[in-house]
Amino acid sequence: MSDKVGFLLEGQEVLTYDRSQVLPDKQREYLDIIDAQMNEGFVLSDQKVENPNLQQKTQFVALNLVQALLKEDDNTAIIMFTYLVNRMPELKQAKAKTKTSESGDQIGVEFVFDEVKAEGQKIEFRPDHKLH
Repeated sequence: MSDKVGFLLEGQEVLTYDRSQVLPDKQREYLDIIDAQMNEGFVLSDQKVENPNLQQKTQFVALNLVQALLKEDDNTAIIMFTYLVNRMPELKQAKAKTKTSESGDQIGVEFVFDEVKAEGQKIEFRPDHKLH
């Protein structure tokens, strides 16, 4: 099982997080501050969210992560991705895609929790090997 978690934007992996690296206390404290700020409530998809649950928080953080990437604000993006990986221990990958509609661009983020298969991965076999 891989300790790496990838964040894909429009199909390109733009961030990778290695779970085998220990998160420094200062960063862990910063994630707690982010949590405390979000507990005050925020706006998600034009809806005011009071007392958000983990799912609402991770959606909010994921959208902010995409915004940071689009603005090339790498530091914010890394912090947001660290939050997602830290708060969702089963997360294997997050995929963000922009959907263009009449009302403008919308960003959709999908969280993948089962084992990720590399797209286009070849399975090599040798036909001369017989099954016993």
